[in-house]
Amino acid sequence: MRILILYSKEGRVGALAQGLAGVLKKSNCQVQLMQAEPQGSSPISGASYDLVVLGSPTLGFFGGKIAEDLVATSARLSRLEGRKAAAFVSGKLFGAGKSLKAVMGLLEKQGAMVEDFATLHGQSDIEAFGQRLLKLGNR
Repeated sequence: MRILILYSKEGRVGALAQGLAGVLKKSNCQVQLMQAEPQGSSPISGASYDLVVLGSPTLGFFGGKIAEDLVATSARLSRLEGRKAAAFVSGKLFGAGKSLKAVMGLLEKQGAMVEDFATLHGQSDIEAFGQRLLKLGNR
């Protein structure tokens, strides 16, 4: 299974994305990690991936906001119509659910089918989410 993990530079999302990639690579998935780059201008094609995953920190005092670098970069994603997708946010006491919905909205706006999502706090959450993503590839 070929997987693209596009994640924000903000917060600790990079460590979560790398941990998730590690779990998926153990099961022989080809994973491309891509850090959000809002200044870029070239399109990012999702056509060659079986699964596209977006990750953002939970931002704002009561959460509900996501990283602007991810919003800008996700606008460059193309060819996601009908493609399997997933979303994750870093854990926070309040607002993670709202932030997760915002990340899923970025994918759905591009026509992707969000089939899984998670709020990640630590390694056990990363492992569980990774195992669920592997099952998506078997459907």
